[in-house]
Amino acid sequence: MTARVFHTSDWHLGRQIAGRHRRDAEFDAVLHEITEIAVDSAPDVIVHSGDLFDGPRPSLDDMRRAAHALRGLGKIAPVVVVAGNHDTSYVLSFLKFMLSDLGTRPDDEVRVRFATDARPGSLLVAEYPTARGELAVRIGALPYLHPNRFAYEFADPATATATYAERMRVVQADVYRRLAHNRGPRDVLVFAAHLFVEGATPSRSERPISIDSDYAAIATNLPLVDYGALGHIHKPQRIDGIGFPAHYAGSPLQMDFGETRDTKSVILAEIAPGREPRIEVTPLESGRRLVKLAGTLDEIRQTAGRVGDAWVKVTVHTDGPTLALAETLTEMLPKATIVDIDELRPGAEVHILDHATTAADLPSVEDLLREYLSDGRVMGPALDRVMSTLSHLQADPDPTDRTSCCEENLLTAAIEGRGFDGIDRSGVLTGSESTVTEALS
Repeated sequence: MTARVFHTSDWHLGRQIAGRHRRDAEFDAVLHEITEIAVDSAPDVIVHSGDLFDGPRPSLDDMRRAAHALRGLGKIAPVVVVAGNHDTSYVLSFLKFMLSDLGTRPDDEVRVRFATDARPGSLLVAEYPTARGELAVRIGALPYLHPNRFAYEFADPATATATYAERMRVVQADVYRRLAHNRGPRDVLVFAAHLFVEGATPSRSERPISIDSDYAAIATNLPLVDYGALGHIHKPQRIDGIGFPAHYAGSPLQMDFGETRDTKSVILAEIAPGREPRIEVTPLESGRRLVKLAGTLDEIRQTAGRVGDAWVKVTVHTDGPTLALAETLTEMLPKATIVDIDELRPGAEVHILDHATTAADLPSVEDLLREYLSDGRVMGPALDRVMSTLSHLQADPDPTDRTSCCEENLLTAAIEGRGFDGIDRSGVLTGSESTVTEALS
C-alpha cells in the first residue's frame, strides 16, 4: 500500500530573460513535459508549491497557459496549488473561477484547489483517497507569509515582538494540529508550503528580501509529516536533518544566469505508512540552457561550437576597444541568443567612490575626455583640436557680468533697424544691415 504524490513548483510564468526576452515557447514545452511525466507517474495527488506566475499581474496569455496546464494535471489527479510570494489571492481566485467553468461547478467537483489564506481557521487541509482506496493523503497547505502580514492578519498580541521564525513556528504548529487531528493508521501526511527554510541553498534568482536570514523558517520547526513539498527556492534540493524527507522541487526552467549549473526536475514521492518514502527525481529536458562565456575572443571561439541553442551572457577580455564585437560574437554563436556582452579591459575598471573621496580626488572633465578619446585612437592634432574646442565651449560668459554679448547686440540692432559702421570700443559690430545679416548667417 503506497500513496503517490507528484510535486512541482515555481513555474514563474511570464519570467523574461534580461527583462526583455519572453520565453512562451519554452514554458509551453516544459509544462507539456511535466504533464507527460505526471501521466506516467500515475499519482494520487499533485502538489504545486507556489509561484505559478512571475508577477502579481500576469498577462492573459500566462493566465491561459496556467489554466490549460492545471486543467490537464487535474485530469490526472487532484491538484493543490499553494500561493507563493509572486502570486496574489485575487489572481488565483480568478484562476479558480476559470477552472470551475466560470463558477458553474460545485467546489467538490473542482479538481484544482488553491491555498491562499494562512489565518487560523482558513488554512487549506484537504484529504484525498488513493486510487485503490487503501490510504488517504492529507495535505496541509501553507501559502507564503510575508513578514508584514503577521501584523495585519494575526491578532495574537503575544507574537507582536516575536521573530519571523518564532511566528512561523506557531503557524506551522497550527497546520500540524489540523493535519494530524484524528489521524488514522492509513493516513499519509503531506506539508505543502512556500517558504525559505534555513540551510536551503538559493539560486539567487529569488527576490533577495525573501531569502534573507531574518525571514527563514527553522528547519526543525517544520511539521513532522511523511513528506514536505516545499516551494520558493529555485534550486532543486532536499532539506536534511529534520526527521522526514522535505524537498524543494525547484523551478522547471533556469530562471537566470545564477542557475546555469542547475538541473531542473519534478519529484514523485511514494509513501507507505511506517516506512521511509521512496523519492524519485525526474530531470526536465525542455527549455533553453542559460550559458555564461568568459575569456578572450580566441578562447570563446574554441568553446562556441558546443553552446548551440541557448541564452548566452558573454564577458570578453580585451586589450582595447574591439570593433564590431557584437557582430563577431553573433557569427560565433549562430544558434544562440546573446542577451548581454561585457567587455573587460585592463585599466578600464569602474572605481566605486566612498565618502572619503573629495573633489580634488576626482579627474577633471578634460582628463576624462582625453582618456576616452585616446582609448578610441583619437590622437595627435585631431585630439588637440577636440581639446581646444572643449576649452572654447567652457569659456562661457560670467553669469554675474551684465554686459551684453556681441551676438545679443547684433540681434537687437537688426530688430531695431539701426545701421552699423564697424566695431565700436565696446565690442559691438557696426556697419550696414547687410553686413549684420552676413555676420549672423
